[in-house]
Amino acid sequence: MSDPGHITPSHIFVYGTLRKGSNHPMARRVMAQARHVGQARAAGKLYDMGWYPAAQFDKDASKLIIGDVFALPPSDRLLAEIDAYERGDPNYERIPLELSLIGGGRVLAWTYGVSAPTSPQVIPGGDFLTHWNAKARRPMRP
Repeated sequence: MSDPGHITPSHIFVYGTLRKGSNHPMARRVMAQARHVGQARAAGKLYDMGWYPAAQFDKDASKLIIGDVFALPPSDRLLAEIDAYERGDPNYERIPLELSLIGGGRVLAWTYGVSAPTSPQVIPGGDFLTHWNAKARRPMRP
């Protein structure tokens, strides 16, 4: 995890049901209200929690978590809505994280992580959408 000091992130990193192209209603809300910056990766492990993933970020991990970065609108309203959505799992905590954009560059973004996942199943490759689409009858992406 990164220590942003006094800087407040103006971006969000999503790696599960809120990713670009997901057909989840909350993902469509994020796409409509925030600007997609690109894909990013962060060191850590992604766990299969059933219909959603949980991320345990660790800057020293050899595995990567793949997700999407969005620039948040100036109002805090969308972030509050995402907070409410993510609170469905009481183990989730919103944290600041420095990420590597896949096209190059770095960005400080909010994301949601867990300190101790309750699932032993690590998602191979760290990409939830690829994992979901391979295991589910109803793809996350249309």
